[in-house]
Amino acid sequence: MKIALLLEEGSTSSSVATTLDMFRLAQRFQPDAGWQPHLFSTHGGPVRLTDALLVETHRLPADLGGYDAIILPGFFAESVERIAESMQTIWRSVISRLQKLPENTLVAASCYGTFVLAEAGLLDGIPATTTWWFAEAFQQRYPQVQLDADKTLVDSGRAITAGAMTAHTDLALHVLRRLGGVALTRSIGGIMLVDGARTSQRPFMSVQKDYSEPLIQNAIAWMDKHLAQPVAIDELACAMHVSYRTLNRRFVEITGMTPLAYLQALKIERAKELLEVSNADFETITEKVGYGDASSFRRLFKRVTGLAPVQYRRQFKSR
Repeated sequence: MKIALLLEEGSTSSSVATTLDMFRLAQRFQPDAGWQPHLFSTHGGPVRLTDALLVETHRLPADLGGYDAIILPGFFAESVERIAESMQTIWRSVISRLQKLPENTLVAASCYGTFVLAEAGLLDGIPATTTWWFAEAFQQRYPQVQLDADKTLVDSGRAITAGAMTAHTDLALHVLRRLGGVALTRSIGGIMLVDGARTSQRPFMSVQKDYSEPLIQNAIAWMDKHLAQPVAIDELACAMHVSYRTLNRRFVEITGMTPLAYLQALKIERAKELLEVSNADFETITEKVGYGDASSFRRLFKRVTGLAPVQYRRQFKSR
């Protein structure tokens, strides 16, 4: 078995370490399978993942065709623009190697690493997932990918993709399942206390509240202040001294949502907080977020988070 782990400066240390730990355990259970990953970076040598952590790598070979699987960890980037820039700089050599891979090479990536696979064209026409907060930008940049950002992990045959940060644990475990079998992953999962059972990123999704556009920021602050009251969007537009049409247009341009959809998202966020920190029943929580009908709000909550309120509280409530 030949596995390549491709990383560059800024790769998430948790993803790299998780992969190395899991594959080291795989060696214990299948010592003759060759589970030790080969670590590569564009220039080779030590790669700084954090101020305190350097990882020694080999120089990226001209051809990765001899490998059974290629794994890419996530990496840090402040914006979609920085991710796009890194595709043309930091990850350019990796992308060119990926484009030359044989069809039977398994490729796997999590978080922003999924952008690298997509940039190389390896996700064209197949299902995939990515980190949830850049899902819209991912879809716009790679419209040919069948994106389902709700999913924590997607196995489309040749490619395995996973969502944000700790989803790399599910990714590494699934690669081992594909290459080494169920018994191997059951043994490793038992030691690491992971089972790959998470299926959705939706319970972890949150609405962005900070924008540089003053109109949007002021409108969000007004919504937040009046969250417990039944609010009409016309009333919000009046408070912002703009027309409903202008408010609606700017909200869609800046946030990707209408003001009403954003207001509903804020109500969901507040309901999630109350489920986590209080013992209030859902009818009381519905009143606290200014929603008139507990039954319809319960349906909305489940549609947005993927969990019924009682399931959400069971999973996330502080003990």
